[in-house]
Amino acid sequence: MSNIRHVLMPMARRCPNTAASNILRTTLSATSLSISNSTMNTTHHQYRFQSAKSKTKMSLKDFNNEKSAAKQRRKEIHDAKIERRSSLPQRRDKEKKNHNNKVFRSWFDKLTEQQAYLDREARRQGLPWKIKVAVMIERLPVVTPDMEDWELDYMYLRAELDRYGIQYPKELGMDDPMETEVLTVEELYALLPEGYTPAPRETLADSAGDIQTLERRLKTRVYLSIRPDDATGWTLPNAVLNENETLLEAAKRAVTDVVGDNLKILCLSNCPMTVDMIPYSSEERNKESDFFGEKIFFMRIQYEDGDVSKEMMGKMDDWGWLERSEMSDKVKAEKGEDAGFFYKYML
Repeated sequence: MSNIRHVLMPMARRCPNTAASNILRTTLSATSLSISNSTMNTTHHQYRFQSAKSKTKMSLKDFNNEKSAAKQRRKEIHDAKIERRSSLPQRRDKEKKNHNNKVFRSWFDKLTEQQAYLDREARRQGLPWKIKVAVMIERLPVVTPDMEDWELDYMYLRAELDRYGIQYPKELGMDDPMETEVLTVEELYALLPEGYTPAPRETLADSAGDIQTLERRLKTRVYLSIRPDDATGWTLPNAVLNENETLLEAAKRAVTDVVGDNLKILCLSNCPMTVDMIPYSSEERNKESDFFGEKIFFMRIQYEDGDVSKEMMGKMDDWGWLERSEMSDKVKAEKGEDAGFFYKYML
């Protein structure tokens, strides 16, 4: 580089104000930069070679120590992340996540395995099932359920926001939304005609605990439940399936045989809701030698009008129009937790 400078610099001094002088200076600068970069690259390659050479001389002990230190750093970073995540406030209890689903699966999977076993055992012994049909006579809610506080708040908020909707020209004959007044439930009651009193949502039967009437639990569904005797316990109206009879025909006959002809019902489908299998004990099998047990199909039927026959229902130990929780609790108390779960999930 110094030799080139000795040659070019005198030439540049002799012609400082000419174009040739500018060309020489530019050439000198570019040559110097190229030589400088070449020198730096050579130095960098020498350093990398020395570094690689020094690494090859690293002992196995030093290598393991460095590897352990890197692993410890990664572990500390992970632990710090987990600690920070656990310290953040959680709106949901993770232990309750999918709780209801887990409870249902733990019961349903066991029931499915048990029914599959009973079906195989009946085929192995060559015994048929006695087919029965049980009827879920369902009375739908008469009044709407009570609204939660947050539902009322949302309803009022939605009505208030609707006042700021689109405003159309008055020539179209459409009301101005801003003129709409948002009223609470109490204010709506105050607008009723004088002397008019709405029917109570809680009836006398609810306060008296009378279950043998349809004038109860108006905000939810209730089902006709019977208790023929202590041995049978709480159950639903049922009948044995006759030959050449469909499940729906047997369900209609069960309603007539148990509650009389005054009950008007609506049959929704020919398909049963579910099935239950009850094997006979050794004593029952001796009496019913032709059957392995009872296979009960449950049909859902809706109540429309009428009432049950008090005379026919008087033959029962007890009966009533029960909601789902009431029926499942009574069955659970008499027949066990699994039977209670069956009625809870079926109804």
